[in-house]
Amino acid sequence: MRKRGDKVERKLPDERDKRETHYAQRARLHGTKYDEFHRPSVQLLLNLVYTYDVVRAWVARRLEPYALSPGAFNALLIIGHYGRAGCPMCEVGELLLVSRPNVTGLVDLLVRRGLVERVEDAADRRVRLVRLTRAGERFLDELLPAYYASVRELFAGMSDKEKRLLSELLTKLRHVVLRSAKDGTKRSSKGSKVIA
Repeated sequence: MRKRGDKVERKLPDERDKRETHYAQRARLHGTKYDEFHRPSVQLLLNLVYTYDVVRAWVARRLEPYALSPGAFNALLIIGHYGRAGCPMCEVGELLLVSRPNVTGLVDLLVRRGLVERVEDAADRRVRLVRLTRAGERFLDELLPAYYASVRELFAGMSDKEKRLLSELLTKLRHVVLRSAKDGTKRSSKGSKVIA
């Protein structure tokens, strides 16, 4: 929003912001400079990275009143899914949706807050499990309704059909990228040049 006199002027959704304008200009320049440049692919990559950053910041702001980072929130949801049986620590790291920071540090934070506890696996004492405490269960029961309501509000400008389509396309893209990364690893192990 920009203030002009006493009026508050809202930014229209179709107006470009500074970063969007910058990267559109860079794309135009590189499009004329490099033969390998493929505008639709580059625009998709830029839109994904920028949109991720915007949504990540939105999530962080929604969790701020609860003193949770997106990583801690994600870990709490993963641990909660396993119920009283507990979740192996290694599983938390494998299932995190956000960048994989020090999982032990995330769990330590949640333990200090009394939201989770560490327990030994009865079947294998070498395995450390993490599970929600009763306080952790109450905490999620308090947080999740407000969080899910704000997620619904965030995407209110899109129809359910658009949301499903975008979700399907993002899933397809993720599978393509994962397959490409796997194929790239195979090629690089055979000595071909791979740019990361």
